[in-house]
Amino acid sequence: MTVIAVNAMIVEAGRLSGIGHYTVQLVQWFAQINREQGGHNRLLVYCRPSAANHFVAIEGVEVRAVVGQDGRVARVLNEQLRLPRMLRRDKVDAVLNPAFTGPVRGVRMIVTTVHDPYFLVIPDLLPRPQRLYLRVFVPYCCRRSTRVVTTAASTMRDLLRHFPDLTDKISVVPMANRLPGPLSLPPGEAAPTRFVLLVAALTGNKNPGPLVAAVGELRQRYPDLTLVHVGKDPEGILEATIRQHDASNWVVRRRNVSDEELGTLYRQCLCVAVPSLCEGFGLPVLEAQAFGAPVISSDRGALPEVGGQGALYFDPTKVTEIKAAIAELIDVPTTREALRQMGFQNQQRFTWEKTAREMLDILLGGAAPSSG
Repeated sequence: MTVIAVNAMIVEAGRLSGIGHYTVQLVQWFAQINREQGGHNRLLVYCRPSAANHFVAIEGVEVRAVVGQDGRVARVLNEQLRLPRMLRRDKVDAVLNPAFTGPVRGVRMIVTTVHDPYFLVIPDLLPRPQRLYLRVFVPYCCRRSTRVVTTAASTMRDLLRHFPDLTDKISVVPMANRLPGPLSLPPGEAAPTRFVLLVAALTGNKNPGPLVAAVGELRQRYPDLTLVHVGKDPEGILEATIRQHDASNWVVRRRNVSDEELGTLYRQCLCVAVPSLCEGFGLPVLEAQAFGAPVISSDRGALPEVGGQGALYFDPTKVTEIKAAIAELIDVPTTREALRQMGFQNQQRFTWEKTAREMLDILLGGAAPSSG
């Protein structure tokens, strides 16, 4: 029997972030695959007590609550000091760190996922404490890990450009769609509601400024065009942009949106815009495509790799290119419908079952089973 552990300290009690969903989906599929294979492996999850609700109902998973204070600093200390002792106590053979960092002692097989390279590519857009933390701890954890996983080939290339010593241990395992869309794509609306949808927790790399400027200029031709943002704005990036462009009357901000409401927004929008300067994957692209929303996207980072032929791409620093993409979807209905169809087909390339099986192969490939 091989004992596999998932370090789920990144997962919070309430609504799941993108990485939180990634972690929970992997655990669910690890458990299902293990049941299908006769339960030959033992699966443990280490998490905050407040987040145990995400895992306790998953059949075949043993949940270990890591008691301690919340917060980023406390999480790092728990991962580096407390978790290695727990891993040794439970005789764990392989551990997955699904979010950049994690324990690098106490177990023979350590796999760490690096999602986003923007702390390397555009570091000045990060708050200084976070930038320093990532620049120190991510390379440290990657070098101490047995294997390193990225969710896109572009992220792997960025990591290897800075850390070529990782060449022999790094591989790509893509993510999958966070929201299951319809099984088939219904016909598009002839005249969709004219709002552009932005789905993102607005950190520096998300780059909403040029998108707001583009929509503002297009309103001279299409006065009913608006922008809807779903997600948090913890650094006040969008708020500052709204003031700059006097956009409070036509930028709608939505928080605490349920998955059902988000699905409705995807179905009703003119398009989903992803203007990021750097992305390690880009889950909103697949979400939008699954619900039949046309996608216009930055041509940076992993976004072309994920969006495939199901998106219109633009330089995220050029307002004119963003304007042209939005205007084409208004003026040329056949382009909009073609993007819907190609996007729906594209998102089917990614499944959580495939992601979990590939990750399990990595975890089991270097983990000699314990005697128990």
